Amino acid sequence: MKLLLCLSLACAGLLAAQDQPRAGGAVAAAKNILCLVETCTLSKTDYAMLLDAPEGHAKLHERVRAAVTAGRAKLDGCHLILGQSGARSRVACVDELIDVTHWGDADSKGLQYPSAFDMQLLGDLFELEPALNEEGGRLDFVQCFSRGRFQGLRLTKADSTLPGVPVAECFFQKGQSHCRLAPGVPALLSTLSDAQGDAITLVFATPQVVEVAAPKAPAPPRTGTVRMTARVISLDRTKARALLQKHAADGAACLAELKPLLAGKQAVLEHVSTTCTVSGVHAVHQSGERYTYGSEMPPPSLTEVEAEAPKPTTLKAPGGPEPMALESRDLGFRIDLDPVLAEDGNFVRMTVTVEHVRMTGNLKDRNWNEHYLELPVFSSQTLSTEYTQMPGTTALIGTLNPPGATGVNEHKDEERVWLVFMDVNLQ
Repeated sequence: MKLLLCLSLACAGLLAAQDQPRAGGAVAAAKNILCLVETCTLSKTDYAMLLDAPEGHAKLHERVRAAVTAGRAKLDGCHLILGQSGARSRVACVDELIDVTHWGDADSKGLQYPSAFDMQLLGDLFELEPALNEEGGRLDFVQCFSRGRFQGLRLTKADSTLPGVPVAECFFQKGQSHCRLAPGVPALLSTLSDAQGDAITLVFATPQVVEVAAPKAPAPPRTGTVRMTARVISLDRTKARALLQKHAADGAACLAELKPLLAGKQAVLEHVSTTCTVSGVHAVHQSGERYTYGSEMPPPSLTEVEAEAPKPTTLKAPGGPEPMALESRDLGFRIDLDPVLAEDGNFVRMTVTVEHVRMTGNLKDRNWNEHYLELPVFSSQTLSTEYTQMPGTTALIGTLNPPGATGVNEHKDEERVWLVFMDVNLQ
């Protein structure tokens, strides 16, 4: 019995030793999944002609790209995400429209004031959860691409003699699916149709499986502190798309090609920051002002009582009552980082959220009464993902694009792509 027990322990020890990487031996590589998303808008007639052409579906991406070059179609979106099998990633480039969901009773002048709000996200949102099929080499994509546009405020009323209250009219398009894609091959995920015109938007995805090679030599002893430097660089969308076609999977090469463009003012360094933390501990970088705005008006009864009270000796600006509640929004950059160092020290599992917020002015619309609260419009750019990186390298982890032509305050498409790079080093 003792002999059998000793043999069992010896076998268990041998199997455990086989599971561990040998000293100086090769270490298995990690794998990331890179996804480039392009949105191209053209007429429905041209799209139908492309489909009816020989090998219409097989050569659709190639012919749409040719139409973009010829000016018959427009590349109106270019997004990139570096993620991991089984992990959910998200990019958002939206204008945040504060929409009124509840109006209070009318005051003595017949005006109503908003008392509850909701948020409409207008722009592009893309969510992705890929899964790598090791046997077939295919990628299972659970994805959702949506686009929202603001069409203005419409007055709604119960009586033609009343001024009515404004409600937001928005147009939303969505393509949500679970599909199976081949790495390196552009695929049509969905189409977004314009119900009021002849335009149609094609959403293409080109996935890649990116192998993260392990270091050749064993990792030297370190303190366990992870040093992460984020860089955000913007450039023209057409140039960015050409650059991503060449170097999307090689962050160092992409950054090297951007440096002459930065020197020649053809690209802009939007942000750079360094954050340090130990493995497994959350870290935050934040830089920007805090913007405060009114969020609630006093009820009509208070307004009427104030109107009957003696007039103050100090002058008061004309208009409605002042807000009685305030809210704040942090502007600028915020980066949330959760690095987890592998036991062998060869890889760092990164969970990253990069966000940039700016206030672009108050909502302007002919149906928004001057007596109402000023509603700020915030533009939000967000990248949230999880991936693996080898220490001592630079990775291109995705895009952080400004919103396109959302229709809010007649915002136009800036036609720029913001590339997000991450340097990871161990101390």
